[in-house]
Amino acid sequence: MRPALLAVLVTLASCAPVPPTSGPARPHVYLIVVDGLDPRFATPALMPRLFALLAREPGRSSFFPTARAVMPARTNPNHVTLLTGVYAEAHGITGNAYWRRTPGARPERLEAAALIEVETLFTVAGGSAPALRTLGAFGKPKLARLFATVPGRQRGPDVLWSAAELPFWRREPSGYAADADTVEAALEAAAEREPDLSFLNLSDVDRAGHAAGPESAAYREAIAAADTALARLVDDLQARGRWTRSVVLITADHGMTSVAPTPERPQPTISLTARVERGGVTLVADGGVEHVYADGPPTEGVAGQSLSHAAEIAATIPGVAEIVSRLPGLGVPMLDRTHPGWHLDHPRAGDLLLVAEPGYQFVDPWDPVDASLRGNHGGPETLAVPLAVTGGWPGLAAAPVGTPPPELVDVAPTMAAILELRRPRRLDGAPVAPEDAGRPISAVLRSSAGDWESGRPPRARTE
Repeated sequence: MRPALLAVLVTLASCAPVPPTSGPARPHVYLIVVDGLDPRFATPALMPRLFALLAREPGRSSFFPTARAVMPARTNPNHVTLLTGVYAEAHGITGNAYWRRTPGARPERLEAAALIEVETLFTVAGGSAPALRTLGAFGKPKLARLFATVPGRQRGPDVLWSAAELPFWRREPSGYAADADTVEAALEAAAEREPDLSFLNLSDVDRAGHAAGPESAAYREAIAAADTALARLVDDLQARGRWTRSVVLITADHGMTSVAPTPERPQPTISLTARVERGGVTLVADGGVEHVYADGPPTEGVAGQSLSHAAEIAATIPGVAEIVSRLPGLGVPMLDRTHPGWHLDHPRAGDLLLVAEPGYQFVDPWDPVDASLRGNHGGPETLAVPLAVTGGWPGLAAAPVGTPPPELVDVAPTMAAILELRRPRRLDGAPVAPEDAGRPISAVLRSSAGDWESGRPPRARTE
């Protein structure tokens, strides 16, 4: 190059504006629920890829082996808690099933989005931060129904996928998707445009735990497969150059306990139906808990007598560990005094709550499918869950040794703080009472979540 031309180019370069130094990349959050993963089995031996990832990001990784789910320890209440940051008495999903308190009506599944009484993060993002892109991929089709759009009430994710979209020959006999298929569907949906908030449910571990029990080889094989599916997600983020702005939270919605018959408990199923038939109450079994509803207004004398009679009968049945009441005057301990941490005082919950001893499950009416299960959950012995937080986003920190284990109710506030979303509100716009809501897990964040906790609005976002 001639010297004169080189001098001109140097002069022009020196006059060109210097591009501003960009700040940290906007975070993108991935919440993965390994459904039914008991913390006893969240180990390096069974999940080597997960623990290798945590070791590879020591300054940005935290692992809590015994975080706490919400009661009842069932799929639906805990998934809603994970996406609202509130307990069941606020969001209203009090189990996997309930009774509408309509005379003559049968109990039904509690899995309709219209029944959630607090905004989900999908709803918050869609209303107050529409530039954010959200994704939900659910191995269990019922969760797609639970987080669907309901005009005037809830917004679903921008991209919603469930096992129902697979060809029938690709679905498991249960109708669920294999974990590998769920992750592949999420990655395909995210290929062109990276989602800001993704929520994945991996269902194989729960399915294997129910069918074969948590001590079985099938359960361990399902955990190993879930670990491989998680690694597939992480590998894709790294291959696409997205890892440095990613936050990945991996947890479970409940644990799993064996309910297989043993010499000590040859009949681990508990059925009260025949004992209280035409007794003025309706029963709804939900694994380790059973909801008992008065057929009439529970404050009236006859209905109260029916509940007291049901409690007396339940107290004589082997496998019933505890009986608590949401209502006074029934002669049994009050729920809010005995277990204030359950936060389960909602009209959709039973007037009485029966709790099974570990190793037992409620089956009412007698159901040959549920009665054949070898693993189940729902009671307080299945509340412990693992929780891992990791990623390449520089705003993450490693929780100091000795940090108290968080609860699942704290996960949504943590994600909201990272994404600068406001806290979810009740559907009428009223705030959720502080005692019914979680708080961000500040130990895993380098910056303070004080703005979010104070209720101040998040900073404006741009694409």
